Amino acid sequence: MNKLLVITLLLTTIATFGQKEESLLLVADSTWGKEVIHLPFGFAPEIDFVGYEDIRFAKGWGNIESSEFWSYVFVWNINLQEKPNAKFFQDNLKLYFDGLMKAVNKEKDKIIPEAKVTIIAKEETNGITKFTGKIITHDSFRTKKLITLQVSVESFYCKKTKKYMPLFRFSPQPFEHQIWKKLHNVKLKENYCQNK
Repeated sequence: MNKLLVITLLLTTIATFGQKEESLLLVADSTWGKEVIHLPFGFAPEIDFVGYEDIRFAKGWGNIESSEFWSYVFVWNINLQEKPNAKFFQDNLKLYFDGLMKAVNKEKDKIIPEAKVTIIAKEETNGITKFTGKIITHDSFRTKKLITLQVSVESFYCKKTKKYMPLFRFSPQPFEHQIWKKLHNVKLKENYCQNK
């Protein structure tokens, strides 16, 4: 029993240290949940980049009855040096959601349908390229059914690091819904390019 306790404490310490090591890039109020995941992802190793994903979950993310259900934001701080286009996001978000939903699924023998992702380039302003789109994916977390997520992406370029930093926002709500104002209030911190 003592061995198990020591191993658990050691793993917790390592996980905590690993998260503190990464600088959080997103700024949000205290109601948003936080998580950091390292790349390459264990659930989607085909997304062949090194770095981390900084995530913020809306308070109602896991509540099926909430207008904030499945609403969240993340940014990739990865070794992305080639300017990403709509196909890049389409391909990588498909790999991401296919891998994530299969990894989370607990229903024995259930075949998880592949995600369908559509991303289109919207505009480029002040060096920030914007995209919008839609993802139809299986919700292995809550409903165990297909869910349609609206997605907006902003691709920031850091001259200092010569890397692109994509910022993703997701919600099943239409873009006109008030949740999108909250999602857009989650922003990159001012000196985001100082991070490595």
